Amino acid sequence: MLQRGKTGMKRRSENLQNGFSFIELSIATAIFSIGLGSFSMVMLAAVQGTAEARHQTVAISHAESMAEMIAMTSDAFGHYVFPAENSQAPCSEGLCQSAVNAGENLLVWQNHLREELPAGGGLVCRDSTPDDGTVEDPSCDGLGPVVIKIFWEESRHKQTGDGGQRRVVSRLPW
Repeated sequence: MLQRGKTGMKRRSENLQNGFSFIELSIATAIFSIGLGSFSMVMLAAVQGTAEARHQTVAISHAESMAEMIAMTSDAFGHYVFPAENSQAPCSEGLCQSAVNAGENLLVWQNHLREELPAGGGLVCRDSTPDDGTVEDPSCDGLGPVVIKIFWEESRHKQTGDGGQRRVVSRLPW
């Protein structure tokens, strides 16, 4: 209530409230929490999408790397291909050294795939239907062109029909 004092000025009664009520604060906190939760879900999806893009980039980079290794040691080409093809040339010192290097390069390459990709793996093979296979069963039929297959899993997509399996296939010209 408003009262007139001796000086004629109005002043507030001590019965009026100042500030916010508990219910108003609770509602504001709930609205803020819902907004913050939504924002964090968007950020989580963005981070997962970035990880998937990184895995794709790593796989493509390793496929290109293997193609360059094969091109640089073409005399040991058969030692990269799964299953290993027999070399038609007799073993001379240079050719045997290339074969040893090819075997070592392949092992190092496969180890990098396992380290850098979740459940990662890869191989070089002849395959007439290259867009199939998994890490456990690469489905190389031994026919057709030489391909580099790299496999990995994306945990976010495990419930899909392919179980989260992803692959990169690079077809080589020879």
